[in-house]
Order: sequence, then structure tokens, then C-alpha cells
Amino acid sequence: MTEKYVANDLAELKGIGPKHAEMLHSVGVASVKELRHRDPGHLLEMIKARHGEVIGIGLNQLKVWVEEAKSHSPR
Repeated sequence: MTEKYVANDLAELKGIGPKHAEMLHSVGVASVKELRHRDPGHLLEMIKARHGEVIGIGLNQLKVWVEEAKSHSPR
């Protein structure tokens, strides 16, 4: 049986460290490829539902991360 593995490369984006990468993973975003297809508003709702208010994470920050993911070139 072959399993698909997507590397957790979120930390390659500016402003996403290990804690934020883990937070995104907890709401179903495990890679830059997945992040580029997400709606920032919906992501914010999911984060708030799971983690409550997270300091430094708002709609504008999530928009920046999604845009960075869209322009990100894998190493």
C-alpha cells in the first residue's frame, strides 16, 4: 500500500513558524499547496472554532499567507 505524503512546508513562508504551522495543520492545512487554495475568512472561522482568538492571527494575516502560498516556489 502506497500512502501519499505531503511535506509540511508551511514554515517556508514568512511569518509561519512551527507553532503557526501546527495550528494550520490542526484545521486541515498541512502544506503550502493546500494553503493556496483556502479562503482566508473560512480559515479564520476554523481557527477560532478550534483555538479561540489567536494573538497575531486575523483576516489580514491569513490573506497575506494565502497570497504568499500562491506565489511560493518549492525549493
